[in-house]
Amino acid sequence: MKIPGKEKLLKESKAFCMLPWMHLFVNTDSSVWSCCVNKAMTNESLHLHESHTETNIMTQSIQQVINTDYFKQLRLDMLNGVQNENCSGCYALEESSGHSYRNDFNNEYDKYFDKVLETNEDGSIDNFETVYLDFRFSNLCNFKCRSCRPEWSSTWAKEARDNLDHPYNDWGGAHKKDNFKRYNQTKDDFIFKFAKVFNTVKRIYFAGGEPLAAKEQYWMLEYLIDNGRTDVVIEYNTNLSMLKNNNLKLNIIDYWKHFKNINLRVSLDAMGKRAEYLRHGTDWKVIEDNFKYVKENLPNANVGISSVFQLANATHLPDFYQNWIDKGLIDHQGLTNTFIIPLTGPPQLSSQVLPKSLKIEVEHKWDTFSSKNLTSDHNNTFLRYMEDCIGYMNGEDLYESNKEDFINWTAYLDKIRNENFIKTFPELEESFGYEKVFQTI
Repeated sequence: MKIPGKEKLLKESKAFCMLPWMHLFVNTDSSVWSCCVNKAMTNESLHLHESHTETNIMTQSIQQVINTDYFKQLRLDMLNGVQNENCSGCYALEESSGHSYRNDFNNEYDKYFDKVLETNEDGSIDNFETVYLDFRFSNLCNFKCRSCRPEWSSTWAKEARDNLDHPYNDWGGAHKKDNFKRYNQTKDDFIFKFAKVFNTVKRIYFAGGEPLAAKEQYWMLEYLIDNGRTDVVIEYNTNLSMLKNNNLKLNIIDYWKHFKNINLRVSLDAMGKRAEYLRHGTDWKVIEDNFKYVKENLPNANVGISSVFQLANATHLPDFYQNWIDKGLIDHQGLTNTFIIPLTGPPQLSSQVLPKSLKIEVEHKWDTFSSKNLTSDHNNTFLRYMEDCIGYMNGEDLYESNKEDFINWTAYLDKIRNENFIKTFPELEESFGYEKVFQTI
């Protein structure tokens, strides 16, 4: 087939992304998608296939999965400049802020463009090799983060199952999925299935669920160490609550110390009581102590933060980051490995629901933070993420249309979790007070 030139696709196209040619994303239910921000995973109306069966990595070979109609159509759309609905998350970010993950991937993986030239007329690829692996073993997780869902947290799933009026009570999954046990996958079975991937991969990203809770993650690391693949860049989004996995009687430090490059992004949306509220299950002292321990004892690890920028923490995040900079926990290197990602769903939790006065305050706080901490020699990645979040926040004003949805959602979860949003975030009481609603639930 006639494929547009490299410059046209990587720099000019509004639809093209390198990932479907060299990336494998395995979701918590063993289904494979184009990437972790693919909208079809949580929006049934966008599915390009009738069920997850044909993209299930446990029942199909990798070559079969990446040549399903789903992936073939995705590649053809990208080559023809068609914005596939599955990728609407990136397109929305570009619309509001001018930048997206798609742009990052195209810049980072341009050296693999020859793989695109191997595309067949029907969008298939004959010899797929995984360069970038994103693996979510199950939804097993000890936290119930406000910005999460049952698909990615077993504690969320249990809560949805146990409460009839729960916002996610129609979720059809199990409250705790152990996919490899379900498919009778032993350690040897798992290694055999993915050995080819482990031998070609350059970068592995672990998330979840909570990746440090998953036994399969330790199997993978052990294989890489035993087979001389400690050159692989290992990345995590982790809540960092369990350096020692008591259930498995394993210590992750014993594995991490072998690798040349470990990038840890600790999932933190706030500090102190606010952190414990937004990521239910957090013990703030434990997280802070674990962060210090890794930073002081693993010279091969670049430790940063991954924050979800949302209604509740938008005015607080600069204070949290400044606090950790002042304490010496976040330095220049840590900022280069710190992501701030705008929450785009559910819409009632989005920063776009903030009233205009608070949006102005958020911008002012970040301007002050930048002036104080971001000098000209800093990597501009952190600044761009910050600007993307502000751009997204200002992209639409949803205060009047979504305020009540936020109040009802928050009041319900506060009731069943015995929490109190207003006491935890008093700075937002005037705009989102809910005492009357709370009392009627």
